[in-house]
Amino acid sequence: MVFLGISNLAGLPAHPLLVHAAVVLVPLAAIALAVTCWRTSWRKAYSLPVALLAMAGAAAAFLAKESGEPLEDAVKRAAQSEGVRARFGDHPEQGDTAFVFAVLLAIAAIGVWAVDRYGSRFNLPKWAPMATYGVALVPAALALITMIVAGHSGAQLVWKDVGSFATGR
Repeated sequence: MVFLGISNLAGLPAHPLLVHAAVVLVPLAAIALAVTCWRTSWRKAYSLPVALLAMAGAAAAFLAKESGEPLEDAVKRAAQSEGVRARFGDHPEQGDTAFVFAVLLAIAAIGVWAVDRYGSRFNLPKWAPMATYGVALVPAALALITMIVAGHSGAQLVWKDVGSFATGR
């Protein structure tokens, strides 16, 4: 389902341009969240920037997903062969999954920031902040993995045959 109908930016397909923001921001936010959960001394200073980075990554993943759907439709319409149509494989679903985990990463990062910033006001049990930091690592790892998988399948989709042209094989 396309919500925004983003298909072009400055006359170029939007997906190849927007996807780069997602494949940089989401893994960066996932790693940054893991580090801030691990390094207690960094949590106060970096939990808010990490949450903002994760939200930007989720927004970029949404834009990449939304711009990919019209591109997929356009390529499938233009391609008359079933081989080109089948070549998309699982990439659209992988992009959807990566978006879901990017959103969960943003929620986890906001949760870490909120517990760190406001947790003392609510007289939380001693284990609650540590549990929050530990649980936050799950969407961080899954966001990183799913973004790598979706990015790799997209790169394979675009660049798979280029090496054979360059080497003459």
